[in-house]
Amino acid sequence: MKGRCWTEEEDRLLAETVLRSVREGGNQLDAFQEVAEKISRTPGACGFRWNAVVRKREAEAFQKAKKERVENQLKRKRKPSITINDVIRQLREFEAEYHSTRKRLFELEKRLAEKEKKLQVAEAEHSRLTEEWDAFESFQNEIKDRYTSLLRLFQTARHLETADRREVLGEGTENKEIGTGVESKVEAES
Repeated sequence: MKGRCWTEEEDRLLAETVLRSVREGGNQLDAFQEVAEKISRTPGACGFRWNAVVRKREAEAFQKAKKERVENQLKRKRKPSITINDVIRQLREFEAEYHSTRKRLFELEKRLAEKEKKLQVAEAEHSRLTEEWDAFESFQNEIKDRYTSLLRLFQTARHLETADRREVLGEGTENKEIGTGVESKVEAES
């Protein structure tokens, strides 16, 4: 590839890359390396082309890029100046934010207290209803037990009545034994 002529496009790329590098605080050698990789030339060839041809054409742009680099470096070194008015303004903003946050905190604490009170009322109601339910279940079980006892009592009375009728009608001791067996059966069920 020795002896290959430089194109306008390659010269333009070289100029743009070197000027950008200088503006941003970089150096020319890094720019030559970057361009060399893109156009398949050596960094030395790029440096030679820059110094022999392109730099002379871009002399004004090169001086401007160096000036911008210096200005950018100075801007970075300068510390921003804060006036007393800026400090006062910031303090007032902080104070307003503090009061706003405190007010919001107070409102949230008030809502929390209300919710806790409602929770206590709900827990008391739950406890009362649980006690009522337990009492109801106990009452229901007692009613069931009494109902069962009453049914047994009716069954026993019915069997006794049947046995008494048989006795009155004179059906004999044979049926009496059957009635006694029924009574025994009812008693066994209880």
